[in-house]
Amino acid sequence: MQWTWYISVLLWLIVANSCLAQQTADTAANEKTKQILKYITELPLQGKVLSGHFAGYSPDTFNTNQIDEIARQTGQIPAILGCDYACGWNYQASPHFIIDYSCNPSLIDHWNNGGLVTVNIHLPNPASPNGGGYKDRMNLNFADLINSNTDTGKRWILFLDRMAQGLDNLQRAGVTVLFRPLHEMNGDWFYWCNQDSEVFKNVWRHMFNYLTYTKQLHNILWVYSPDQSRRSPSSYYPGDSYVDIVALDVYTDDPNSMNGYNEMLNLNKPFALGEVGPSTTNGQFDYNRWITTIQSRFPRVAYFLAWNDGWSPIRNQNAYTFFNHQRVINRGKININDNTTPSGSTILYNFFNGIGEWRGSNIIGGPWQSDEFIFQSTNSLKMDIQLTQSGHYMLYTQQKPTFKVNGHKRLIAQARVASWGFANNGIITAKLYIKAGSSWKWYDSGSFQLKSNTATEIALNLNQIPAAELNDIREIGMEYTSSANGGQTSVYLSYITVE
Repeated sequence: MQWTWYISVLLWLIVANSCLAQQTADTAANEKTKQILKYITELPLQGKVLSGHFAGYSPDTFNTNQIDEIARQTGQIPAILGCDYACGWNYQASPHFIIDYSCNPSLIDHWNNGGLVTVNIHLPNPASPNGGGYKDRMNLNFADLINSNTDTGKRWILFLDRMAQGLDNLQRAGVTVLFRPLHEMNGDWFYWCNQDSEVFKNVWRHMFNYLTYTKQLHNILWVYSPDQSRRSPSSYYPGDSYVDIVALDVYTDDPNSMNGYNEMLNLNKPFALGEVGPSTTNGQFDYNRWITTIQSRFPRVAYFLAWNDGWSPIRNQNAYTFFNHQRVINRGKININDNTTPSGSTILYNFFNGIGEWRGSNIIGGPWQSDEFIFQSTNSLKMDIQLTQSGHYMLYTQQKPTFKVNGHKRLIAQARVASWGFANNGIITAKLYIKAGSSWKWYDSGSFQLKSNTATEIALNLNQIPAAELNDIREIGMEYTSSANGGQTSVYLSYITVE
């Protein structure tokens, strides 16, 4: 006798702005800065990535000549323009000469023409009274950076004050900055590299607090950017309250070999490539390898910053197809206020930032955020099931009655079943449903047979539901039904939208 089993996947429906919004590390960040973080967070959900290019060290090498050359060769201008405020190899006593923000007019112009900007800073060693030493530890005690009673600590504050002047100049111009200090800290080539991890975290936190609260800079998105070629890139992470975006600096001739991607994703922040380029600067690197690898293996990359000179796309191969790839967003195509997917659907849930407020019963594993089933560059919800006769397996959340979907036509979800276990011995179907009104009346999509090798789109017609009940949604879920008794398998759910 045929029997059925049920798994109810109940979704916490929230409007798109709430569901995808990331809280800025600076809780007093200005509105534009908050909007930009939200925009960057959502880009991978749309299958898009922002382009970027470094333009040099201010004042020694900074210029936009290579940006102009990119425009001539490709017809595109990178979305993000990068500058470094310090030439840490220069020997000068005064921070006024060591730290230079004369690149700001170019950054402001880029911003005003529809771009974004990023600033990193190769600071000289504060243990040296005459500058220089950015690759030399000298006699530095790294903890002295935050000890104001030491000469090193006093000089460090002068560095921060000078940096703050440049960042405030951008703030007054209305510019949000992707700020990437103390990068590649897990390496061994800068004086801030390979320090005690707890001391490093305290130095980062001190910098954050000083620039944010003492200097009142509320236009900064803080980017934590270790190097992919060293182990444990997250070991220096100062905490969620001090970071907006996590990144990796990656120089390799084989983009598929990038290390640390999953470790960084586990920090649950938007992910980027803080610096990118080939490891061999002979002009033979095919930059198309990067964009195809991002698309196939690293879809959570929200932006990249290609390095200049011998690492630049225009000094290598296929710059035109790289910048004109359908996934790449260049300057002039940034739409900070766009909250919709390319199809016009509003994303309700994408499992990009975890599983939300889910509860479950009678599930042998999960639910988990999973990348085993990816749709439109988003993760899925996965659960493992032990099938027993008359078994019911529940995952649920119950939406507040005030939630309204009135005016929308369809509720849509993507579902799949694993290729192993029970799925090989029978058919699994799924229904997308809602329960509405004080009587919790059931409405569903009808049954759709699931596949193990591709997504099945399941749509619920909202036009069949009275408007009053659409204004009183009590529960939303997916009911999976099996055609026969069996053992174990996994089911997946992804990309919940309304249109």
